[in-house]
Amino acid sequence: MTFNQLVWKMAKRNKGKYIFYYLCNSFAVMFFFMYATVYFNKRIVEVKELESIQDALAIPGVALVVFTVFFINYAHRIFTRRRRKEFGLLMTLGMSNRDIVRLLLVENGVIAAASIASGLLAGAVFSRLFFLVLMNSAGMGQVPFHLSSEMFGYSIAAFMIVFFISVGITLYLTLFRSLTDSLKSDRVSDKLKLRSPLLGGFGVALVSLSALMLYFNYLNESNPGGDGMVLLIWTIALLFGLYIALSQSMSFLIEMAKKHKPFYYRKLLFLTSLEYKFKQLTAILMLVTVMGMVTIFYTTLLLFIYSGTEKQVVENHPYDIAYVETETKNNISEKELEAIFDANPIKEHLTLQLFDYYEEDPYWEDLINRYTFVPLSDFQRLTGSSKEVREGEYLYFHNQEPEYAGGDTIYENGLTLDEGNIRMDFKESIVKKHINYMNYVYTEYLVVDDSEYEKLRERLSKGENSIHLVNVEDWKKSEDDVEELEQKLMENNQTTPPFLNEHFSYLTEEELLAPSSKIADYNYQRNSGGIMFFVSTFISVLFFFGSFILLYLNVFSNIEQDKEKYRKLYKIGITKKEIQRLIAGELKVLFFFAPLLGTAIAFHYIVVFAKDAGGIMQNPSFFLHFLTIAGIYLMIQTGYYFYAKRKMMRQLELN
Repeated sequence: MTFNQLVWKMAKRNKGKYIFYYLCNSFAVMFFFMYATVYFNKRIVEVKELESIQDALAIPGVALVVFTVFFINYAHRIFTRRRRKEFGLLMTLGMSNRDIVRLLLVENGVIAAASIASGLLAGAVFSRLFFLVLMNSAGMGQVPFHLSSEMFGYSIAAFMIVFFISVGITLYLTLFRSLTDSLKSDRVSDKLKLRSPLLGGFGVALVSLSALMLYFNYLNESNPGGDGMVLLIWTIALLFGLYIALSQSMSFLIEMAKKHKPFYYRKLLFLTSLEYKFKQLTAILMLVTVMGMVTIFYTTLLLFIYSGTEKQVVENHPYDIAYVETETKNNISEKELEAIFDANPIKEHLTLQLFDYYEEDPYWEDLINRYTFVPLSDFQRLTGSSKEVREGEYLYFHNQEPEYAGGDTIYENGLTLDEGNIRMDFKESIVKKHINYMNYVYTEYLVVDDSEYEKLRERLSKGENSIHLVNVEDWKKSEDDVEELEQKLMENNQTTPPFLNEHFSYLTEEELLAPSSKIADYNYQRNSGGIMFFVSTFISVLFFFGSFILLYLNVFSNIEQDKEKYRKLYKIGITKKEIQRLIAGELKVLFFFAPLLGTAIAFHYIVVFAKDAGGIMQNPSFFLHFLTIAGIYLMIQTGYYFYAKRKMMRQLELN
């Protein structure tokens, strides 16, 4: 028999294992490639609005790499573990180590090549489908689907590195283990290295303590802005406790069950079998729990942010369009402005006069204070306020939401200007958002009487400016009009001398004088949020599917040993119905324990982060999004369970 004939006969004999192993690797290539179609998309990389997204995409990318490394390595380990007996038998018949290496390299090389070809093909098809469905549903139709050499190159390279590391480990274990160990590998079960109920109780206590400390110490009154270190420390402690609990919790549970003898003896077989499974699958259960937690929390958070984009934009932009006009820049007549918004008529156009005065701080060297003065009449028209102010007094108007405005300010202590020649008294603070944020203007204004404004302007001002605030019929349909306005202002500005302001040297003229609009911010938020939501959905689908594959691999990789175990139980009097109940109970725990635990931890993190927005009860949409994502996740897992249960019963011939 030639070497090639031997390889072919072995492949036919183990075709089920080969096919399943090939599919796992093919899926891994497909996962890499589908993610690469997003990460290396030209629109995402090149378009200015989306530049910040590139770094954000690295976060789920790292999660994908970690998962795939574990996924490929575990699939390969399961594939080769039950074949070591074959290699041992071949070595007893005279096959050399060189021949074993050649055999492994040939079969794995063929599988790798086939996996890459089919994975790339499937990835191209399904990534196109994902773009059509998710990008359009997320309002991201302007991000086109395309393929590039980078997508193919990085996907193949990432897979090959992980794949050949796994093959190298297998070669080492096969060649450097004793021949006896290889021959009896299919009859040796995994040993339980440690059994400590006390350690299991400690793990449960550490998880509970970490969750409580995270809730009470993150975003509390003494730390309103949150603390990344607090989050990191208690998250690490929680994950550490979680691993210990998963490893030893069944030992702890058995110890508790022994105190109730009738229950313990009635469930003895079930409990001891689960203890073995939990210790054998600790790493997988940990991975599935963390995947579920990250998937549900990350997707819920992004969905909440994405769905609240419109509300946030409206709050940040009191007016649909706003721009600053100086003596020489952004000059456009009312007639020209109305012509631009002819199809989407202007409903309101408010002009706010102001001037800036800069002065060195008397106490801090090289610090320049900026004072922006606004006449009282313009402030009253802007806010609808009836506030009054006398000469020599000023109102401090902080154009910001109250929750974001705080701390000491120089404007509330009275002002001494023009080298002490002008003294003004503080009267009152008004904190509310009335003007869109723009690069040229600050959020702090000093409101003075109209006559006082004229005197100060003549004495202190180097030039008066105006803020134009515009509302149109429908701001969501104003994208083309806003772009036309920007273009018109740029054309007009090019005919005037360059705008020089030493205090804004870090900004270009175009950036400094650019209009602010709801639609531009809305599109930016929808673009960035839509892409992140798309990526999180993709990662979620991957993790949903991957968690099932990992559990499926382990449950069905030992099917022959399980069949022998249940056959022996049947011989000593355990009925077929009792065996069916035992298998169903084990599968329920294995398929639902980790997902439910991950869901619970995700909900805890959602409650913690919701404190920043007033609490979970004040944000019902946050809770609703969580229920939706978690419900879908558990529904899919339920489908996995019934499929696995039916197949398990059929393969064990218990139906």
